[in-house]
Amino acid sequence: MSSLALAEPMAPPGARWAATFERRPMLVVLAMWMLASAVMLFLFRDKIATLTFMDTDDAMRLQQVRDWVAGQAWFDVSQHRVNPPTGGPMHWSRIVDMPIAATILLLRPFVGAAGAEMLACALVPLMLLGALCATLFQFTRRLAGTGVALFAVALLLVTPTILIQFPPLRVDHHGWQILMAGIALLGALDEQGRRGGMIAGAAIAVWLLISTEGLPYAALFGGLFVLRHLIDVREGARLRAYAAMLVGAGVPLLIATRGGQALWLAQCDAFTAVYAWPLVGFAAILLAGHRLVGEATVLRRLMVAGVGGVVALGALLWISGPCLTSGPFHDLTPLARVQWYERVMEGRPIWEQSPSLMGVSLAPMLFGLLATMLAVRAAPDAAARRRWLIVALLLAGAMAVALLVMRGMMVAHLYALPATAWLLARLFRRAQGLPHALARVPASVALCLLTPVGLSSAFASIVQQAETPGDTRVNCRTPAALARLNDLPPSLLFAPLDLGPDILVRTPHSIIGTGHHRNVIGINSVTRAFLATPDQAQADVMGSARGGPAADYVIICPGMNEVLLYKKDAPGGLAAMLSNGGHPDWLEPVPGEGPLQIYRVKR
Repeated sequence: MSSLALAEPMAPPGARWAATFERRPMLVVLAMWMLASAVMLFLFRDKIATLTFMDTDDAMRLQQVRDWVAGQAWFDVSQHRVNPPTGGPMHWSRIVDMPIAATILLLRPFVGAAGAEMLACALVPLMLLGALCATLFQFTRRLAGTGVALFAVALLLVTPTILIQFPPLRVDHHGWQILMAGIALLGALDEQGRRGGMIAGAAIAVWLLISTEGLPYAALFGGLFVLRHLIDVREGARLRAYAAMLVGAGVPLLIATRGGQALWLAQCDAFTAVYAWPLVGFAAILLAGHRLVGEATVLRRLMVAGVGGVVALGALLWISGPCLTSGPFHDLTPLARVQWYERVMEGRPIWEQSPSLMGVSLAPMLFGLLATMLAVRAAPDAAARRRWLIVALLLAGAMAVALLVMRGMMVAHLYALPATAWLLARLFRRAQGLPHALARVPASVALCLLTPVGLSSAFASIVQQAETPGDTRVNCRTPAALARLNDLPPSLLFAPLDLGPDILVRTPHSIIGTGHHRNVIGINSVTRAFLATPDQAQADVMGSARGGPAADYVIICPGMNEVLLYKKDAPGGLAAMLSNGGHPDWLEPVPGEGPLQIYRVKR
């Protein structure tokens, strides 16, 4: 008998690929991410080529990186072309700037400055998406195994409410927040308590440095770990590691990114003394209580955690000042608060949203919570049940945040994905087990409606007829719309807030204000002037009302949403007059084509 006859038969190519993916499932994750990235790069190719950002914050982020790369100091994140000569103060973190700047500096020698910016803005969000895919796979595998974890990644890559924060050009910080939420959940599910607490604490610390929107989640994870410690004494290591890492990572990062003085600044809108010292107090009490009081009984564990909470709350009340009574926007005038801040709908409660947005937000969360509770019930053992209960508690907490602040739905939708994938996989297996094709095929197809994208699309389709049809708004932030401004000499422009960041990115001009709340003077001045009568608005445009230099030009785009709201709220105001083709005698129209109207200020 020949040696060839004794050789084992060669496996078919499909089986070899399946075996490879079974051994190395991260290759499947990588392949799915690369496919999704390629699709998005293709779909966004025209916007990438022209740096047409989907949001004003993305444009401002690029300008912040530009200024830093051009030599602006590390600790100086102000926008000096906003409300000159004072400048527009900002509270953004260099953590988000670093990968964008690094990519620009790495690629600039090969493709030039413009090409490097274009590639950095396209690739950095996709890199964050890749990290999120890997994170989701890891914590879902701990819950339900490799197959369900791969399915969860596939669902993620077609979940619009999450994916919208990761396409090319989405360089603002929201993708970072979702990623940190995922890493924190990964730490919560780690079987090694100390390591899991450190992972969760580090993720929340980075989140807090990026945005104080992480504060509710810091409390949520802290409360979960306290509860776990009360139930199981062995969970004390996780709680202490979490608290210690919040401080051990948060405070050094605070000093490194904002300077040592940040430890003594009471600023409500950033991770500074207001929030750092309460966390220091909480961690100190937990660590000291462990040594001095011990954790032998539930009462002792509860006492230590309770004292730590009281100390943290006391420090917050002592340091915070107006943060608790009026929040980070207390310097805004009532007019600016109503006209600008309260109309940023992503920061408003769920019940103030349109019916379609309510459905897009609520449906995947509610289905995910139901699926999570079913997974708890079906868990094969106590350890699996405990892991699903952890997800259920965190999902419920994230849903509570999302009800109060709509953009919180992104975290809730992420936490809903593992159980959604688990339940859909089970239902699909049952559908495939039906004996008749006439039942099997429709049942399998119908399950698509239970995916996050299916639920969101179905609800939006049902209610969209009840909403106001049509959209007459004009996008004046495009390169073509703003091109006329480059024909003007470098000037100070009095423009709507939502035009400001793109003007900074695309022109050499300075502006009065943008929609970033620390620039209180600019926000108040712009909203006040466009709503005021032309005679009253002149004081803001000329600078006397805001204590600054006079603007050289007034810019308006009659079809943009901000201007439409000014016109609606003040039919006799400056914005309404300019939109309707009129102008006061102290403004001179600059002729030209396009959606922008430009007026020279007469001195």
